[in-house]
Amino acid sequence: MNTTQTAKSDLLATIQVNLVKADYEADVNNALKEYQHKAAMPGFRPGKVPFGMIKKMYGQTVLMDKLNKKVSEALNNYIIDNKLDIIGYPLPDPDKEQPVDPENQEESNFFFEIALKPVLDFELKDYQIDAYHIVASDDEIEKTISRIRENNKENEQLAELNEDLFNKVFPNQEIKDLDTFKKKIAEEMEKQYAVEEERMFLNKAIEKLEEEIKFDMPDSFLKRWLVENSNGKITAEDVEKNYDNTYSKSFRWQLIEEAIVKQNPDLIITEEETRTYMKKTFFPNMNIDEMDDEMKQRLDSIVDSLLKDDQQRQNVNNQLADNKVSAFLREKMNVTVKEVDYETFYKAIMPSSSPEEKENVEEKTEDAETSKTPKSRARKTKKDVSTETKE
Repeated sequence: MNTTQTAKSDLLATIQVNLVKADYEADVNNALKEYQHKAAMPGFRPGKVPFGMIKKMYGQTVLMDKLNKKVSEALNNYIIDNKLDIIGYPLPDPDKEQPVDPENQEESNFFFEIALKPVLDFELKDYQIDAYHIVASDDEIEKTISRIRENNKENEQLAELNEDLFNKVFPNQEIKDLDTFKKKIAEEMEKQYAVEEERMFLNKAIEKLEEEIKFDMPDSFLKRWLVENSNGKITAEDVEKNYDNTYSKSFRWQLIEEAIVKQNPDLIITEEETRTYMKKTFFPNMNIDEMDDEMKQRLDSIVDSLLKDDQQRQNVNNQLADNKVSAFLREKMNVTVKEVDYETFYKAIMPSSSPEEKENVEEKTEDAETSKTPKSRARKTKKDVSTETKE
């Protein structure tokens, strides 16, 4: 068996796996003998079916199975041993495909095309971006107070702006006057705004880096890979139609983010971070530090159960990665923070839309994204670092 690599371009290469009969013949015969030992057919004692009959019945299937395993192992090992940093997984090379007849050929050749990741060289500080800090305006605070009073209008005791209402809205805060009440409302509003601020910053930062960091990509390979990887859900026509506006941008961000994470391994999500985030998310009102050992064990048991759900774990890791990457980009990019109210924030994002219209657009966008290739956000954990090749 011999495996070699030939360059096709800067980012494309062909890997050739050459097998001779001696590489797989013994494995095939051993497998067929196993079949023979287990075979039970009319007219023959168990295990005594002639080998020639077994070979005629199962030989082709066993041969192709062993051949595929040998080729897959050789391909995987070559990629790992040579530390090839590839995109996706190898595909049959369309320029080298040839018929294979291992039963009648002394040697067989298999050709695979691989896409190599481009080497990226950039400094985040070279990219300028605006970020927004939303403050609660007096008008927004008054509207919020009006809604609170409206919701409590049937209770005379809570209909007025007094301590009863203050304590109902903010229990155990001992708010005595209207000014303090308004300040507390502003704090809570701005906590909610902070989520939107950060989401918008990350999206805009990604768009900025996708557009301005210049590098070539193996587009023809990526288009084929998208179709192959979709298991029939995406056609070549779909890919061609959406490649420039969707898929290409997604790939570009994945490569940029991987380059950032490679230089900053602290961005990789650890198991401890995942568990801590889940505890704070699912049990926000519990003071974990003050728990006794028994209660901590119960909480760990609940987290263990939640993390058995792969989708749950992935969702948590995605959010964690977004948070870490967003904070990192804020620190490293050339960021100008603008203090605005809620209405100005949305006008800056979508000048022709109201906040309500913007929310509807975002919901539609999120629905549409579920049918596309999602953007990676450095999802690998420190436990998942191996190169994999699809068999």
